[in-house]
Amino acid sequence: MAVDDTDLTGGPLPSAGETSVRKWLTFASVEGACANVFTVLTGGAFLTGLALMLGADDLALGLLGAIPFLAQVAQLLAAYLVDRTGYRKVICLWFSVAGRQSWWVIPPIILLAGRWGLEALILVVAFSSLSLMIATPAWMAWMADLVPDRIRGRYFGYRSAAVAITTLAATIIGGLVLDWFRADGRAATGFAVIIGAAALFALIAAILLNRIPDRPPRQLKIGFSWSHFLVPLRDRRFRHLLLVFCVWNIAVGIAAVFFGAHMLTNLRMSFTQISLYTCAAAVVAVVLNRPWGMLIDRFGSRPVVVFCGLGIALVPFIWLIPRADSLWILWFEAVYSGALWAGFNLGAFTIPIANSPKEGRTIYLAMFSVITGVGFFAASLIGGILAEHWGSIHWSVGPQTVVNYHILFAISGVLRLAAALLIMSFHEPAAARLPIMVQFMGDAVVRRLSVARHIFPWLRNE
Repeated sequence: MAVDDTDLTGGPLPSAGETSVRKWLTFASVEGACANVFTVLTGGAFLTGLALMLGADDLALGLLGAIPFLAQVAQLLAAYLVDRTGYRKVICLWFSVAGRQSWWVIPPIILLAGRWGLEALILVVAFSSLSLMIATPAWMAWMADLVPDRIRGRYFGYRSAAVAITTLAATIIGGLVLDWFRADGRAATGFAVIIGAAALFALIAAILLNRIPDRPPRQLKIGFSWSHFLVPLRDRRFRHLLLVFCVWNIAVGIAAVFFGAHMLTNLRMSFTQISLYTCAAAVVAVVLNRPWGMLIDRFGSRPVVVFCGLGIALVPFIWLIPRADSLWILWFEAVYSGALWAGFNLGAFTIPIANSPKEGRTIYLAMFSVITGVGFFAASLIGGILAEHWGSIHWSVGPQTVVNYHILFAISGVLRLAAALLIMSFHEPAAARLPIMVQFMGDAVVRRLSVARHIFPWLRNE
């Protein structure tokens, strides 16, 4: 990954030579992997399982799923702090440490005072989410300056692969630990152990992040006025981008938190089974992150996001099929959705960076997170209300029993399809048309099959 000082998008960082930048990018990748262990062990099915153990109903689950996205409003405060002071590294570090280390409160509470456990969990999730949302715009602007434009897709594909590997390890180990403690009647101890491990990995991530340099605050500090917050909204193309991804987050958010709840309550899956399911998706992401990154660098982010979004729209409908005694289709779904989400997330991550100016990028990224986050929050909260309202639904359709979650999955699928079609309306100047990328992908597959036939003669139809 050869780079030089002039490749740095926001101006040269201190001592920015090829070796230095490669070292910092490696630190950023390892930091992301360690931070992801925290994210995995304090989110997803693990958070849902902890909440259910503490007595959460569907409305509480919807609230827990919504809080991190409502907290994205705090990114406006982050943009103000970064642009007013220029201390984006300090802001990123301190708020990320506060947000992740606050989880040390949970183990003693669930072990010693379980009666207030759910309330404490909601408060910690809220505080942690607010703190991390303040850290996020500073981190994104910092990394945008560090990563050269010409390798952005490939680098974040590499980083995403490292993150996917830790997802694989953390979910398997976390699931095994929880099932071992649950089998012994000590579920609370199991959750305390994995939360402690999550906080320790988050501390390692902070130490690594602290070793990456940033531009001097005087270079980052800009004149600030309250009208500064409105700048992204005056940008017609960026405003359209906000609308597109807000609609997408509404489509996903209305059912997102209930996939884990469905696995635990209706499909009666163990944490080990859920971990294996998650790992199947993670393995696919490890394999495909680099190819997706190369496609983004070659064709742009939009065709990748549209292609993956159309495929992801089918995922909720697949979840209408599995039953507690028939889970086979989930293994196909894990591979299918893992492949598509890898490309979608990578493209969706790079789009707001590529469509925001180098100077004042923080406020653009903050506004993107706020608007899309509010959409997810509203949808998740509405999903929780609907799931609670439809909680008595049990319709027999052949061997399947339709429950409230199935209805939310179907609604989400329809909305995702509409949102994916809306993404097609977003104009990305350097992006190729979707059919061109699809044709390239098809040609690449044909070439590989042709090579395989020459290497393995028995594959030929003779």
